[in-house]
Amino acid sequence: METIGEILKNAREKKGIKIEKLEETTHIVARYIEALENNEFDKLPGEIYVKGFIKNLSDKLSLDSKLLLERYNLQINENKFEQELYKDSDKNIKPVKREARIRKREKADKENINNINNEKQISSAEETEKEVRMLAISSINEEFNKAKPKIRNNISNPESDLLTATRRDLDRLKNSRKRIPAVTIIVVLAILVVIAALIVWFVNRNNNRISGRNDNERNGVEIVRNINNTKSTQNIKAGDIVNFKPMGISANIEFYRIGNVIDLNINGQDLHLSKSSPIILDLSGNGISDFKINVLEIYDNLATVEMERLEENQMINAGFGSNNVGSNIQNEIPSSANLQVIDGETYILQNIEKSNINIEITAKGLVYLRYFIDSSAPSTETLSSGRAVNLTAEDVIMLTIGDAGQVAVRVSGIIVQVGESGETVNKTIKWVRNLNDSTKYNLIMSDTR
Repeated sequence: METIGEILKNAREKKGIKIEKLEETTHIVARYIEALENNEFDKLPGEIYVKGFIKNLSDKLSLDSKLLLERYNLQINENKFEQELYKDSDKNIKPVKREARIRKREKADKENINNINNEKQISSAEETEKEVRMLAISSINEEFNKAKPKIRNNISNPESDLLTATRRDLDRLKNSRKRIPAVTIIVVLAILVVIAALIVWFVNRNNNRISGRNDNERNGVEIVRNINNTKSTQNIKAGDIVNFKPMGISANIEFYRIGNVIDLNINGQDLHLSKSSPIILDLSGNGISDFKINVLEIYDNLATVEMERLEENQMINAGFGSNNVGSNIQNEIPSSANLQVIDGETYILQNIEKSNINIEITAKGLVYLRYFIDSSAPSTETLSSGRAVNLTAEDVIMLTIGDAGQVAVRVSGIIVQVGESGETVNKTIKWVRNLNDSTKYNLIMSDTR
């Protein structure tokens, strides 16, 4: 009958597989494969590993692993049977050695019995010693309990009363209400301080408005003015009210405070006005800015402001005049619908002399704005409704506008559509030299790359 090792070796040689290759595919160490093929099971780690090796190798060599494992079990059992047979024959041949072994075992058993008896004697002595100790302790406790009343009687009544009162006070402290954590107290106090500060701020603000109005009334200032012209310049003080009502729009303007920044209210909306930040609004609600107010001069508590009704194609910034953008700009400024777009680039101005790029961005709602001017560092602003920002560059301006549909953008006086509502856009506006005439330039808007 072929052994396990012979079966595996013959199958490997028939397939022409070397032991090293089999080691790579099965991850079984080569010396274990050789020992298995030579039936040297004593060189293998254990029976569980041997069976695993046989199954793994039989799968790789296309053999039936179940049959091989059965053959292995038969082979092992035969080996064990032969070993037991040899042992029995040894017993018959050498009976003297067997008797000597039995005598040695009997002698060792006797010695163990003697050791056990000695240990029992030692343990019984220890137990008796423990019992004596317990009896002594119990007798001492009895004597102490008899003497307790005498000791208690020696304590004076005032001392016992003091002890009783002290215990009572401690019990009261334990059962008293739990203390409020310090963190909770600090948080509550902070909230109260913030609320108090807000109340004081609102009260002072209303008092300033009322005091401004009362001062103007005492000084005989005409605090209500009605204006119907499309453009008007007025000297105003705190408390003045101007009703600006040209055809098509109506602005009720109330001036609260005059300073470097003027606090005012237009149609119920609180706003701030300064020289650098004019206010531009859509009062008619048609999506087109139609009202502008800007500061001309500020003298202590007096300011000169200019109010204006804007036409759809009118240039908003007075600084964006025809002198700044070349002689080709006509009185009527085109919108983005009339601008030429080539390869995604919007041509705002074409074939003119290079000048400063002037951009005015007016917010119709809350808008995020980030911009780079020429090579300067970036700046970021958040514009509220009606706020306007004026930017000036020599060569290039890069813009990032959140919610592009909520802004009105004019580049050198020309209305430019930068994006849709809800869309965030990145735009670059720059001068590009005209290919046909090197002395002329085109002003182009494109997506920032």
